[in-house]
Amino acid sequence: MKTPLTLKTLLLALLGQLAASHPSCSQPTYLIKARLTGLNSSTVVIQYSRQGMLIKDTVRVHQSQLTHSMAMTDGAIATLVLSPSTQLPFWLDSPIISITGTSGSVPYLTCTGTPENDLLELYRKTIERPYNLRKQGKSSAEVDAIVLQKDKATRQFIAQHPTTLTAAYLLYWQAIHDTTIFDQLEFLLDKLSPPVKASYWAQRTLIRINNVQNRPRVGKSLPAFSLPDATGKTISLTSFPGKYVLLDFWGTWCVPCIQGIPELKSVHEKYKSRLAIISIALERPADRQKWLKAIDKYGLSWTQTAEFRSAQEGINELYNIKEYPTYLLADPNGVLVAKLAYGEVESQLDQFLSK
Repeated sequence: MKTPLTLKTLLLALLGQLAASHPSCSQPTYLIKARLTGLNSSTVVIQYSRQGMLIKDTVRVHQSQLTHSMAMTDGAIATLVLSPSTQLPFWLDSPIISITGTSGSVPYLTCTGTPENDLLELYRKTIERPYNLRKQGKSSAEVDAIVLQKDKATRQFIAQHPTTLTAAYLLYWQAIHDTTIFDQLEFLLDKLSPPVKASYWAQRTLIRINNVQNRPRVGKSLPAFSLPDATGKTISLTSFPGKYVLLDFWGTWCVPCIQGIPELKSVHEKYKSRLAIISIALERPADRQKWLKAIDKYGLSWTQTAEFRSAQEGINELYNIKEYPTYLLADPNGVLVAKLAYGEVESQLDQFLSK
């Protein structure tokens, strides 16, 4: 079943929400208060997205307690991070947000006291934590089966709470993790109440579904995009008429990407009269200077662009990029002709350009 909301409508609404979250607008402030037993003196991270940018605030813990003031985030969600495996998403739906937890060998975090945070905690208590415990000590095949069971239970939970933002939030992450069940996700999206269906997370879900269903496929035209290069010039697929275009999705943090640079230099010199390379770096908002320095350090003489945001947004989401580096080759008409294998870029390009 198709949702009646069009992508254009949702994009306009999403842009409106992002504009409303601009720091120059009057926004409420939220006070995060946490008591973390066993974490006497340390720092933790509170991460969130604002205007599409992933932001990480480092917060000091003193005598097992922390307080942190913050403005509204994209989707009204933030995440307390103790470690990569110990994270707690929570809703900014009250002026004061209270978190409790313990650190140590079996860390535990919880956030309750508001309707949405209570519901998200109910999900963690009845589905997330029990299924995660079941995965311990299991084989890969057994873990895969447990994950499928957990996802099914999550979708049932979403169906039971169609008037809540938590349902839309969980639905979005289902769309991120599993691209094979979009018919089920569209059905659940359609069953959300109208206000929830118009929310940030429901909109992001529909955009995600649309992008994956229209993701680049060999023989199909690549989606249009435009990005500023390192000099500020706007770059798109049509910036190099008559040439093949190699899209290089990478990041300064990606070791295999760095190791692949010599091969890109080789093909750039070998085929620059017929081939344009557009490198698209995925970087943190604070790392623009790091990216510019990397361009100089590694002598990247072809077109360099970057997105300073989450991988779940922008061109990386539009093109469904899930691994780095990724190399996509488009012909002069903008049609995808191949996804090139890491370490075999030059030999595969020879098949198209040496004729």
